[in-house]
Amino acid sequence: MDKQYGEFVGVDSLHFALVTDTETEYSATTPEYLAPSAEIAAEAETNNTPTYYDNVPGNNYVSEGVTTVTITVSNVPARKAALLLGKDFDEATGRLIDSGIPNPPDIAIGYRANIGRADHRYTWYAKGTFSGGAEEAATKTSDVDIRTYQLIYTAVATTKQFLINGEQKPIKKISGDTTDPAFDPTGWFAQVQTPDTSVPPAVLAVTSVPASGATAVDVGEDIVLTFTNKIKSYSVMLIDELLQPVTTLQSISTDGKTVTISPADALSAVTSYAVILMNAQDVYGQELLRTTINFETA
Repeated sequence: MDKQYGEFVGVDSLHFALVTDTETEYSATTPEYLAPSAEIAAEAETNNTPTYYDNVPGNNYVSEGVTTVTITVSNVPARKAALLLGKDFDEATGRLIDSGIPNPPDIAIGYRANIGRADHRYTWYAKGTFSGGAEEAATKTSDVDIRTYQLIYTAVATTKQFLINGEQKPIKKISGDTTDPAFDPTGWFAQVQTPDTSVPPAVLAVTSVPASGATAVDVGEDIVLTFTNKIKSYSVMLIDELLQPVTTLQSISTDGKTVTISPADALSAVTSYAVILMNAQDVYGQELLRTTINFETA
């Protein structure tokens, strides 16, 4: 089975950050580790409204409400629980004081779930509030009876709108799978992720050694093409001045950015050659137009 369809087999790295969200600004504190997580289950509230014409359903309108995230952890320290649930905490005595009037702050949560053996899905919910805090304890018996701590997180869309595919929209969740070559999880938990924190890829371009227009190139020299981004697909051929194809061996570097073209035999002296690059596409979907690199051997 293709690894992108792997089952969810674990969850870890549960983080949270306090959020400030207005029509003009979205900001979050530096994420903190929340607690060791046992289970995270998310379910969006959806509603389907069909319309009928001529006695048959003609359209179906789908709306989405909040997403309820049920989080089971080993435990949450009283100090941290007070912050998450909007309770009072007495620093002098180290006590959580519950008035029964919760005032939870806006919080973002992030975590990752295992996909199959080695991959992950990384997730951030941009804004929501915690409630619950179900905790149980039972007397010790001859068997170990482990009780966990459960929190309910209700995720909503941001007030701030972000530019997404040319339109201004709020966000509720951002996630990405490491099975997608375009997704880079580096720094995922260093800050809350939004469309404004993702770095757009460099424009796809290529440089060559020898450079186009070079002369006195050694007849035994390889041709090296270096791309700005990891390449998903390409085709390349080497032809001589009579437009005859030259047999080559081609290899690509482990980072997917460098293609080396090695002529099977030494090139002819004082001869013009051209490298023709076609259908080059990077992992971000960017394409290069047909590129020709001309050079002359010594």
